[in-house]
Amino acid sequence: MYQRTFRHANLWGLLWRSFFALMGVVVLTTILLLAFGQDYSSFIRILSDSLLYFLVYKIVISLMKKQALSIRSVAKSNPKKLDELLKISGWTLLTAVVATSFSIFLLTLISFIPNVFEILIPYIEELAVGDDTSLVYLFVIAVIAAPIVEEIVFRGYIMNKWIDKYSLKKGIIYSSLLFMFFHVQSFFIPQLLLGLLCALVYVKFNNLFYAIFTHSLYNFLVILPAFLVPNDGDIAVESLLALSEELPTDYLVFSAVFIIGLLLILLLFSKLFRSTKDQSSPYVENLYH
Repeated sequence: MYQRTFRHANLWGLLWRSFFALMGVVVLTTILLLAFGQDYSSFIRILSDSLLYFLVYKIVISLMKKQALSIRSVAKSNPKKLDELLKISGWTLLTAVVATSFSIFLLTLISFIPNVFEILIPYIEELAVGDDTSLVYLFVIAVIAAPIVEEIVFRGYIMNKWIDKYSLKKGIIYSSLLFMFFHVQSFFIPQLLLGLLCALVYVKFNNLFYAIFTHSLYNFLVILPAFLVPNDGDIAVESLLALSEELPTDYLVFSAVFIIGLLLILLLFSKLFRSTKDQSSPYVENLYH
C-alpha cells in the first residue's frame, strides 16, 4: 500500500545522505587527480560527477521505497505527445534566450556605474576566461546526467512534498528558489526561470519526463555556443573591459531582447499557473488517476 501523499517524505534523510555521497566523491576525485594528474582531469570530472549523480539517484529511489512512496506516480510513464513536446520546446527556447541575454543585460546596467564596474572587473574577468571544461563533459553532465537526477530530486521529490505539505503555489516557488540557490554560479535569475518552467511543466502535464526534457533541452541550448564558437578568454576580457568606455550597440539589443523576453515569460508562467492552480501535486494526481 502506497502513501497517499508526499507530505511526510523525509527531506533530512535525503540531505544528509547526499552530503555524505558528495564528501565521498570529493575524496575519490582528489585521490584520482593526485594519482593521474591534470592530463586526465576532464575524464576524472566526468567520472566523479556521473558517480555523484548516480548515488543521489539511488538515494532518492531508496528513500521512496523505504517510505512506501510510488515511484510510478512520480514519473508517470504515459505516452509522450509530439504536439506537447513541440509546445514545451518553444517555451524552453524562449527561456534559454532570456537566460543567455541576462548576463549581457546585467553587464549593460553595470557599465553605467563606473565605480561598481571597476570593483567587479576581477570577477568578470574570471567568468569571461572560464575554465578548461571539455565539451564532452558539458554534454554528458549538463545535458544527460544533471537533468535526469536534478528533476527527480527537485521536482519529483522535494516539490511534490512541499505541494502536499503547503500548497501548489508554495511548492512551485519554494522548490524553484531552492534549485536556484544550488546554482549560484548562474547569477540566480536564469536558474530561477528554469526551475519555475520545469515545475510548471511538471504540474501541467503530471509527467516528470517532460520536466527532464525541458531541463535537458535548456542546458543544451545554453551550452550550444560553446560548441559553435571557440572560447578566447583574452578577447572576452578585452571586450568586457571596453564596456566602461563605450557601450556596444549589440549590448543594448540583447538587453532589449532580455526585457521583452522576460515579460513574455512572466505572461507564460502566469497562464500556466492559472491552468493548474486547482490541482494537487503530480504525485497525488497520478496515484489516483
